[in-house]
Amino acid sequence: MAAPRASVVVPVYNTQAWLPAALASIDRQPHRATIEVIIVDDGSTDASGEIAQDYARRSPGVRYVRQSNAGLGAARNHGVRLATGDYLGFLDSDDLYPDDGLDHLIAVATAAQAPIAVGDMHGFPPRPSPPWRAEIVGASRVIESVAQAPLLVGNPSACNKVFARDFVADVGATFTEGSAFEDVLFTLPLLLRAPRTVLSPRLVYLYRQRGNGSSIMDSRFQPAKILQHLTIIERLVADLDGVDPASLPAVRRWVAYMQLSYARRAAVNLDDAQLADFTRRMSTLLADIAVPVAAEFVGDPAAGLRAVALYERQPDAVRRPRHDGPVRLHGGQLHLDHPQFDRYRELLRVPRPTVGVHRVRRGDPAAGESVRLTGHCALPGPGGAPGRVRDDLLLEVGDTRLRLPLVVADGDPDRLHWQVDLPLDGLPRGRYALRVVARDGGAELVLPPAGGAPGTRAALTTRGRAVWVAPGRRGLRLVVSDPLVTVAATPARWTRLARHRAERAARQGVRAARRGRQRLRRLTGR
Repeated sequence: MAAPRASVVVPVYNTQAWLPAALASIDRQPHRATIEVIIVDDGSTDASGEIAQDYARRSPGVRYVRQSNAGLGAARNHGVRLATGDYLGFLDSDDLYPDDGLDHLIAVATAAQAPIAVGDMHGFPPRPSPPWRAEIVGASRVIESVAQAPLLVGNPSACNKVFARDFVADVGATFTEGSAFEDVLFTLPLLLRAPRTVLSPRLVYLYRQRGNGSSIMDSRFQPAKILQHLTIIERLVADLDGVDPASLPAVRRWVAYMQLSYARRAAVNLDDAQLADFTRRMSTLLADIAVPVAAEFVGDPAAGLRAVALYERQPDAVRRPRHDGPVRLHGGQLHLDHPQFDRYRELLRVPRPTVGVHRVRRGDPAAGESVRLTGHCALPGPGGAPGRVRDDLLLEVGDTRLRLPLVVADGDPDRLHWQVDLPLDGLPRGRYALRVVARDGGAELVLPPAGGAPGTRAALTTRGRAVWVAPGRRGLRLVVSDPLVTVAATPARWTRLARHRAERAARQGVRAARRGRQRLRRLTGR
């Protein structure tokens, strides 16, 4: 064959079910005659080796080699050493090139004299669109620095790209061996040092998701892989010499994004010693990442507390983020308090400070007519010991008609559960606005109800009044009925107790009517 324009490295390990389709997708490229195919059999124990050898015998420009099982990174590095093409491409043996996908990457890279070309990649079945895809929408373009397309750092896969072989050798980039996430230390050093990179919106790669964790492209999060990923990130950050300084913020944002998501997995899957090591190393990484950058990737208060714990090297708080202190109001937004509030303020913000009411029960008869309301706030627990009075969180009934502090209910470590004993002596029949108000000094903030709050079942008070919480257009409403219309006012679907009492009252009414008729007949008969 003529001197190859590109060499495609195909690592193979026990993929006999998908390998024929992967190789056929290479053959469908319009300029197949100029593509060298290097198949590296990584010690397969199924029929993959026979399929690959048969393909090498009947197809031009194919080289088959076999090695002892050493993993994906080692197989790719072996293939790169054997390659002779101007550009390098990588096809996993359970994936596919779309028709003209590889040819398109080679063509746009050659036309722009760029050492790297990047195209789109889709999973099958499809996955949600990743943020980095925003960098390749629209017309093709050439960038001279990752700073011009910072989200591209979030796509470290080598498979939707081609790389100039000479450029790879000059940079000295290799795939990590003996570890998961082998692409990162190959692709990102090249992207960060490339003088030109072509970005194309064309779909150039299809990766298979097997659903059982066995796909090369699937990520599994056992403890070993969590720690391997951290090691990869540490090595990436330690080797940024010669990188355009304008690209470094993109790297830091990606490190924050990835490692804060891994922190949650680490909290669940690592043992105490592993988590202590993870926390120490993460604290070192975060030393170069500003708090506002980390805060971009915190979606809930617990994640914010976990990020603070990573900065502060507190593995116990990473394992179980807890908050017992008061809330703070800053800039019209709710925050959790912290001894270093000014430093970590962005991480302590509560983005969706909703509340819910779960249940209404009859209160203690010794306290007069009352009900007990129980509910939750979208704040990390426990909020204090059970029985603690939260003067910074108030239950407001009827436009400040009545305000009572929330009381910590059960010490749930994951969410603040509260209760309030609500006296009804001063509340006549009616519907009253029900709110939870956060208070910090003289500032106040009303916390909205959780979306789709269904209301509660009714409770009957010592005076026979029905009380329940109902959703409304403007928030939750406390409904208080009159004793004489309790049966009519209580929605039976909200409470079995109300239905039972309604049925009992109906039976009593029928018996009373029967006795009245019998007495009337006796009187008339006289």
